[in-house]
Amino acid sequence: MRQVERSNGKETVADSSPAPRNGVRLMIVILVAMALLAIYANVQKARRDKIENTAIIPVPSASAPAASPVR
Repeated sequence: MRQVERSNGKETVADSSPAPRNGVRLMIVILVAMALLAIYANVQKARRDKIENTAIIPVPSASAPAASPVR
């Protein structure tokens, strides 16, 4: 691994990352949560045909249109 010279000693390139460790961990947690949400959404989409049933019931047509009140 490459070495980086600093005023207080030597450290590796991996240790001198500009991103803080907590920020990187937070981004990883967010990515994992989004991946799990995408998997859940795709499973629900695949199961939709088994869950949802649609019944179309025709509405009986009126024989005569209703008269509007006269004022």
